[in-house]
Amino acid sequence: MNPKLTSRDIAVLVSAYHYRYLSTSQIHRLHFPSLQTAWRRLRALTALGCLKSFEVPNILERLYFLDKKGADIVAIELRIDGEELAWHRHNRQPKDYYFLKHFLAINDFRILLTKACTDIQLLGFIPEYIGEKTKDGFVKKYLRDRVENYSHTPDAVFALEKDGKPAIFFLEIDRGIEVVTDPEKGLLKAIVFYLNYWVEKGWLRYNEDFKREFPTFRLLIVTTSLVRLQHIREAVTNYPFSPSSVKQFFWGTMDSWVRVESVFEPIWQSMDVNDVTAYRIG
Repeated sequence: MNPKLTSRDIAVLVSAYHYRYLSTSQIHRLHFPSLQTAWRRLRALTALGCLKSFEVPNILERLYFLDKKGADIVAIELRIDGEELAWHRHNRQPKDYYFLKHFLAINDFRILLTKACTDIQLLGFIPEYIGEKTKDGFVKKYLRDRVENYSHTPDAVFALEKDGKPAIFFLEIDRGIEVVTDPEKGLLKAIVFYLNYWVEKGWLRYNEDFKREFPTFRLLIVTTSLVRLQHIREAVTNYPFSPSSVKQFFWGTMDSWVRVESVFEPIWQSMDVNDVTAYRIG
């Protein structure tokens, strides 16, 4: 006999749709009191054809994404048709380890941010993979923008509101493998994009997405170590740009400092090494 789907099971399927790929521990953090309970229900949902699971070398956990029956349930739950759900565009099993590690790191941040938002409202979170299929069969990423000679896709864009004051943030998860001193490639190239993006007020396009007006934006960089963070700060500080004050809107921290209980604490450092203020995003 097939197990009956609970409201929590349906919530798991909706999360699998919104997050695209989730690990066992991520689903546990989102919906279950224990890993054992999560494993039991995930096995049942996989057996029912609601989820698919797979493994990737160097990632210790099983990963899950939405299967056909699960997509049908999500479409009913969200009251949208299957074509609008666009489930068929990402119902495949990726094999790129580096892609998945980065993808899961973005999901980790999104989950802890969601969990941390109690007295702060999360107005929305747009991950980098959101896009629309073109007539040529390619996917145009919604977040991709171009300013000057630089084009870039943020890892995510999200907005918060507290006491009626909204703020918008661009997220970059740095894996510690890109060069940080060359403005023509790697992380510094992305920083140069954001510097010009600030000058050209490119973030204003998101006023419509979040139904708010944002006077400025913050760039958040989550990196691997304190040494790496300092190198990034020095590279950004040394890059000649006017106005130089814009660098104070760009903040960084270490991934080991980012937790549900700390993400809204003053763990963020300005990309201007002359600015010694410890910032908070909430």
